[in-house]
Amino acid sequence: MNLKVPQNIYPLSRQSAIDQLEFVPGIWVNGKYYWMHNSSEKVIFEEELIIKVKLELIHSKIRFSSIYVSSHSVHPKEIKVLGMYYFSNVNQDHLAFISPTGKKIFHISKNNIFLVNAQFKGELLKEYTTVPVWSAYTDQIWSSVPAGTLKYQPMAKGPAASILAVKMTIHSRETCKLNSWAISGSNKNELLSMEQALLKNPLAFPFEK
Repeated sequence: MNLKVPQNIYPLSRQSAIDQLEFVPGIWVNGKYYWMHNSSEKVIFEEELIIKVKLELIHSKIRFSSIYVSSHSVHPKEIKVLGMYYFSNVNQDHLAFISPTGKKIFHISKNNIFLVNAQFKGELLKEYTTVPVWSAYTDQIWSSVPAGTLKYQPMAKGPAASILAVKMTIHSRETCKLNSWAISGSNKNELLSMEQALLKNPLAFPFEK
């Protein structure tokens, strides 16, 4: 698939391209899932978990988020941190798809292409899906809610969302960190170059090799 998009022939909006792509973090634990709507912190009392999200200002074309999950339970927990990306204009016609060889997610909309990815302890994405926006917050994103397994759908057209899931074991009194980012550009090579530069950026990954 050719990932080059046409040049913009209209004046640029005051809103940058990357700001059009919304990010909503979430978590799956013990057969239930929770989304963080318009909030940078969420406490799940019944699971003794706290989720915090910090947005890092790294580059005008990059939205970089750090998700911290802290456990106050005395028992280890198997969880999945979730990340959903979709356009703020839900009427916007675009294509969201997964590149299985590159293990990345792409969104194409009009004059822009976006790369979406995440990293936990040096490991990049292994589980992801794309869905219509109207089913993004429902059980339809899962092949099994009790097991926390996303339904694999490699492509969605129209108002669509991409969802990633990263599995981790969190121990008592431990805090785990997941990094996720979206990058905007005009072609695939530009996006991949920017991502490589980001992964080498000590400000983005100060303690990770």
